[in-house]
Amino acid sequence: MGENFECLLVEAQPGLRIATLNRPEVHNALSLATIDELGRALAEAEAEECACLIITGAGDRTFCAGGDLKEFGGLTTSEAAIAMSLKMQRVSRAIRHSPLIVIAAMNGDAYGGGLELALAADIRVAASHARFGFFQVKLGITPAWRGAIRLRDLMSRSRALLLLATGERFGADDALRWGLVERVTEQGGALAAATELGNSIAGNSALAVRTIKRMIDAPRRDQDEDLQGEATAFAHAWMSTEHWQALEARHPGSAPKSQKAP
Repeated sequence: MGENFECLLVEAQPGLRIATLNRPEVHNALSLATIDELGRALAEAEAEECACLIITGAGDRTFCAGGDLKEFGGLTTSEAAIAMSLKMQRVSRAIRHSPLIVIAAMNGDAYGGGLELALAADIRVAASHARFGFFQVKLGITPAWRGAIRLRDLMSRSRALLLLATGERFGADDALRWGLVERVTEQGGALAAATELGNSIAGNSALAVRTIKRMIDAPRRDQDEDLQGEATAFAHAWMSTEHWQALEARHPGSAPKSQKAP
């Protein structure tokens, strides 16, 4: 299992699958290929009638640093930015509305789009040393993958706005207190704790588990409908001078020559 994946390691266990973001050289950042493989791993787990899918990152430093800015620097048109946003929106929506219980085992830091990925999961388990932040605003852009909406659903409007508009970094204890994660474990223990939780769920009736998730989600499904509006807003910010300047300052050589500050 998993031999047909390049960006993920996929392990099959009874009743569950573990998908590991396996790009440690770029802090497990999400490339377009990784996004595609996440969607495929989810679909395969659903076809196997698993109860759970666990998503984690390679190593113990980073769960996911967000989108692969080096690759995404090639998104030089609004149409390309919209297409990228919609691609991950569809995968994150598939995760959220999957019949499986999806658990994010946050083995390390999660920033920007990496934190948006975790928010698409049903349950989040974080290592105690993990740090988080919505860094999009620091790059002159907005969340592109439904993270803002999901954050607003988890905590007060004011706190969600504060985290999104400042881009401030926070730790696992704060995340637990604010309801952003459900459990905090010792360093190196996130996957083991998530696997124990997954096994607990998988030990129950798959039909019951899937039905329970469907019942929980039913009143909230209409909140994920306006995909085009968010993608367009993201693309508008992506194409701004402020974004390209911030990207070039943070990752020299990433911005296309036509977009670099004079």
